[in-house]
Amino acid sequence: MRRFLILFDDIQIDRVSVKSGRNSSETVTACRCVNVGLFVSGNLRRDVVVSVAKGSIEDLMIISFPGNALKRVSPDERSISFFLLKALQVAESLQHNSEQILDNGIIVRREALTRFISRYSPNLILIARNIDESTIDSTLLLDDVILIYETGTPIDIAGLESKTLGDFRINSAIPYPPHPERFILDINERADDVE
Repeated sequence: MRRFLILFDDIQIDRVSVKSGRNSSETVTACRCVNVGLFVSGNLRRDVVVSVAKGSIEDLMIISFPGNALKRVSPDERSISFFLLKALQVAESLQHNSEQILDNGIIVRREALTRFISRYSPNLILIARNIDESTIDSTLLLDDVILIYETGTPIDIAGLESKTLGDFRINSAIPYPPHPERFILDINERADDVE
């Protein structure tokens, strides 16, 4: 399973903006990430989960769109933004270290980044950084992997590695394109090439 986690400092979203189609730039970006990650392939990708999160890495509101369980979500911005708004409203009311699964398969969690990572026991954690593109081994993208892209405050990798993550390997050597939806598209295309 390939899991994308796109981190935002904040996502400005409200009912009026969603209904009028005048979403904030963060909301538009989050919707594009879901669209590109799950729907740009001719069919719904069942082996991909796109998660968008806002907040500090110690208390994230994480909204996950799992391709293998998603129902009634269309690839258009209005549909995705509506469900994102609903999910973030649920996240606001959650206690720390709790979750709720919505009836359409969207998973809403409130937890620290380390807990999110530990939940899935990935074979590899890749954090996007500005590096040479040639350093990616595309076969790694076929395993259980979490790919993290931050749009705001950079993750303190040394601090993250010092926390208890079991035997997981963190490899930050993955390119950081200017937009997270491009990051998702590039990774999915690379994975498709080796499948």
